[in-house]
Amino acid sequence: MYSIQLYGDRGVRIQFGNTIDRQVNVNVHRFTSLLENYPIEGITEWIPAYTSMTIYYNPGKITYLKLEKKLNQLQKLMSESAPPVSRKVTIPVCYEKEFAIDMDDVAEYHNLSVQEIIGLHTEPLYYVYMMGFMPGFPYLGGLSEKLVTPRLENPRKRVERGSVGIADQQTGIYPLDSPGGWRIIGKTPVHLYDAQKDNKILIRSGDTLQFEAIDSETYYKIEDAVQNGDYQPKISEEKEGDPS
Repeated sequence: MYSIQLYGDRGVRIQFGNTIDRQVNVNVHRFTSLLENYPIEGITEWIPAYTSMTIYYNPGKITYLKLEKKLNQLQKLMSESAPPVSRKVTIPVCYEKEFAIDMDDVAEYHNLSVQEIIGLHTEPLYYVYMMGFMPGFPYLGGLSEKLVTPRLENPRKRVERGSVGIADQQTGIYPLDSPGGWRIIGKTPVHLYDAQKDNKILIRSGDTLQFEAIDSETYYKIEDAVQNGDYQPKISEEKEGDPS
């Protein structure tokens, strides 16, 4: 599926599918790569999402009809384009009680032990569909159905940076201190967003992510290394093939 629709007076939305699916999302990233490699004069911004991409343009530099024609030309190149590079990012998480303020509630809700919760949470290789909500926040796919948990009825006014939580069918990491209603089951000492770095955001759309359980002693060692600028995130790169 591929369709283009007007989106206001300065935008278009390209739809690549109707369901949240990894292959559909890979096509979104393929098209993103084409836009980067074959710039179209007049485009001011593009925003990839789960199944679509919104493109904003300057009507003074390019008309909608010309833009539509150029986008259709790019779409024809998708099947010939190289697969996007997918990175595997390993995120260390401490699931001990001082960092996992909702762990007991989540375990009780599912009638599982804490160790079973940790095992189910660290087992999948999650896929980063898109970024949003706040700088560095990854929307992940792949949470076990056994861990699907409703949000808090009363969101907290402050959730600490690095907190790892579950909300309904999603799991995620808070890159900054923020209000939030996700149920917190752990915390990572790694910074997903750092305004002082050239590469401010650690994780990007199209990456895969693996959670790795660590104890509190390791947590504080990594935290010190992060603060001193000595920590090197675990990242490996490989081409994204057709996902299974």
